[in-house]
Amino acid sequence: MPEPITNNETNTITIAAANTGKDNWEWKCLLSTFDKVNWQIRNRRLTLLIFGEEFGFDRNASIDARFVGMSSREKTEEILSAADIMYCSQSFEPKFAERTRSHWPPELALFLKSGRPTVYHGPSYAAPVQFLKQHHAAVLCHSCEPVSVELYNCFDRLLFDADFYRETAEHGRQAAQQELITSISDEHLKHCVKAND
Repeated sequence: MPEPITNNETNTITIAAANTGKDNWEWKCLLSTFDKVNWQIRNRRLTLLIFGEEFGFDRNASIDARFVGMSSREKTEEILSAADIMYCSQSFEPKFAERTRSHWPPELALFLKSGRPTVYHGPSYAAPVQFLKQHHAAVLCHSCEPVSVELYNCFDRLLFDADFYRETAEHGRQAAQQELITSISDEHLKHCVKAND
């Protein structure tokens, strides 16, 4: 069973995420929530490991973020194994509701397979929600308030409830082996990672 990987010198928690656009509601919620707590959870510093195109943070808060771009599936899995928590989000915006109801995030399968627990942040009607609930494969947050206590609590519980951390990670790993998520996510992953380095 996996344990949280923390940097003993800096006491940091690394959260892996895919770049879905800094102006999306869910990203604004994540960033403003972490801003509110000064990018710390119980004195542990939070850092983001972001896959995809780099963007600038037009913010006053001190943000620790590293962009890793796009890589092969194998390299991506290697990078993910060094993170503590996966963050997977889908749009809350009404204009994207139809897509959200039918679309699985391209990174979801890799996140679940990583051996680390996943925080899924999206509306309750999103395509993967029932699957994730059925398999207890992720911690679900359906709140997109400007500062979300619910979202903060998802990370807080994972980091400070070791049994819950291990169970969520293992359930996610097992769920990732299901034919449904494998077939759906493999198709979407064509647009998420490179075929080769």
